[in-house]
Amino acid sequence: MPDLPFGSEVDTPQPSAPDEAGSPYLRIAADLRAAITCGALNGGDHLPTVESLRGRYQVSAGTVARAFALLKNDGLIRVSRGKRATVEP
Repeated sequence: MPDLPFGSEVDTPQPSAPDEAGSPYLRIAADLRAAITCGALNGGDHLPTVESLRGRYQVSAGTVARAFALLKNDGLIRVSRGKRATVEP
């Protein structure tokens, strides 16, 4: 598993279903969720850019967008077109 976006040392829960283990968007979402939970990212902080996450995980922009959508639906981040995603306060 890649390091958390800001180098935090947090154990990320393992997926419950075997098919989830290979889903890149779930890995990205889990890493960002862990960074938020442990306090490496706080309310109002910007998330890493889509481009930086694309490079780190070697995925498409759509995969990163899918991870962001999952976190947004969970109420953890705010995503607005043309602005960087931020952690909800």
